[in-house]
Amino acid sequence: MADVGGTPARALVERFGDPDSMGELYDAEIVWTLPKSSGKFAGPHVGKEVVLAFNRAVWGKLYFPDVGVDIQEESGDDRLSAVRFIYTARIRPDGEPYEVEYAVFARSANERIVEVHEMLDTLSSQEQLQVARNLGGPSS
Repeated sequence: MADVGGTPARALVERFGDPDSMGELYDAEIVWTLPKSSGKFAGPHVGKEVVLAFNRAVWGKLYFPDVGVDIQEESGDDRLSAVRFIYTARIRPDGEPYEVEYAVFARSANERIVEVHEMLDTLSSQEQLQVARNLGGPSS
């Protein structure tokens, strides 16, 4: 097993908010998926340029890039690794707070991430995003 703090999954989530830095870890043929309940974000997103475009959309349109990642658990090695973490962010455009538990599984080959499976509490995520969208709107 890799040293604590040294897995590819951890390296990836610690770069959340900075797609260019994240991209340094990717294989050209990377595949990124989320739960189907994530709607249009679910993917699969295939290929480095497509995944980078997805990452840029997340931190360019959905969240501000100044995010927090509080690692709860980490396991694995350089080939297959996983982290469970609390992700905190501010939702665009008004900076409403966002905090959701996530897990990321990363498969690597030749020192590059080739596959990412992102799991999250989609109900909590959707509720927080909906509240942020409704703030500032007309009163009922």
